[in-house]
Amino acid sequence: MQQILDNFLSLVERHLPWLSIVFLFIGVFWADQSSDFAYYISGLMENFIDHYSYVAPIAIYLILTPTLIKLFSSESGSKGFAGYTIRWFAMARLLACLYAVAFTALIFGLPFYSSNTSFTQAFIESIHSLGQMLITSVYFYAVYAAIATVIVALMIKPLAKTLSHGVDLVEYLGRFIVPIIPFMMLGIGAYVTILPEVITNEIGADVAAEQFGTVTILWMDFDITSSLGMILIYILGALMTGIACGFWHAGLLALTKKHMPSFSIRQYFSEYWIKVYPLLWATSSEALATPLNLYMVKKFCPDIRDEVRQFVVGTGSFLNINGTIINVFLMTGLVAQIIGVEISVLQLLLSIPIVFLIAYGIPGIPGELVIFGGPMMLCMGIAPELAPIFISLYVGLQIGLPDSFRTASNSTDECLCAIILDKKY
Repeated sequence: MQQILDNFLSLVERHLPWLSIVFLFIGVFWADQSSDFAYYISGLMENFIDHYSYVAPIAIYLILTPTLIKLFSSESGSKGFAGYTIRWFAMARLLACLYAVAFTALIFGLPFYSSNTSFTQAFIESIHSLGQMLITSVYFYAVYAAIATVIVALMIKPLAKTLSHGVDLVEYLGRFIVPIIPFMMLGIGAYVTILPEVITNEIGADVAAEQFGTVTILWMDFDITSSLGMILIYILGALMTGIACGFWHAGLLALTKKHMPSFSIRQYFSEYWIKVYPLLWATSSEALATPLNLYMVKKFCPDIRDEVRQFVVGTGSFLNINGTIINVFLMTGLVAQIIGVEISVLQLLLSIPIVFLIAYGIPGIPGELVIFGGPMMLCMGIAPELAPIFISLYVGLQIGLPDSFRTASNSTDECLCAIILDKKY
């Protein structure tokens, strides 16, 4: 029975990209032909959003707690290689946040601060909003609870050891999400088909006509009042994720070449990248591809010490997730554009500490951006009447193609990081 299940999951993983695309268009077609089906899907989405504020904090706590315990347990020798690697990954994460803010601002043409206020007033309002969120948000109550649990667990070694296995459990359970993704894509297709009508009902026809209609990407306007327009925006959002991650990866390649002049970029793509990227792109899961990645890094770079390769690639599945970081900011900009809300570079910059910390709780499974939706909504100051739409779009549009691009970027980055860090060993 276990063998049958494993074979089924492997089959779905191999064919996930085209299954996701096919189910997406099935959802669009079905909703276009049947308003009952469209409203049924819309109802399911609304039901999910109604429970999101209860489910998301629990997910943040259950995922962040074992991850932080595993992280701090690894750093027992802070002057050793483990401590150096963790700090190196943290610095890369900070740079990824800054890069993502700049990239998002560029493609969506975001102002540095709100056009309705002065810089000083905008800064004060943003700081005040951030402070209120840290005090009143249930999402950050979950973060505080996780930190408190970690402090207690680190003083009780058996408890810390037990809880640290939670990361492995989450990653294992993540595999069972894969077969659900095509059906989630079907739901997304149906939801975007009826989205213009949903937004009109939520915020009123007059406000919808003023705010909702076009999305501007690289100074080009795209009509999103039709289902096909929304599908186009979804695809463009995924491609922007792929391009942004590609530029980030190119920077890592340049850094690797600097640290190791004999490194061959041509051999990297022909002997490693092409053999790993398709599986990563197809499964949208860093955790699932970790065994293959460990093997391929060893085969491509046999001179890398085993302890370096195993630690960098192993911990990289939850520490080195810069493709995900990039997508967090891109999705925020995209969804804000869709619902006609002006956000600023200043707001994105002030959200960096939030994203930086919560990202330590990313489990390396498909759809991992779901836990960022609520915090980013609060950071951007989304009005209460638009909050359900923001969450539903943020959760829905990051599944599928964007997931594939960011996951593949996360894991292939680990090979280059292993080469760089081996030189520092």
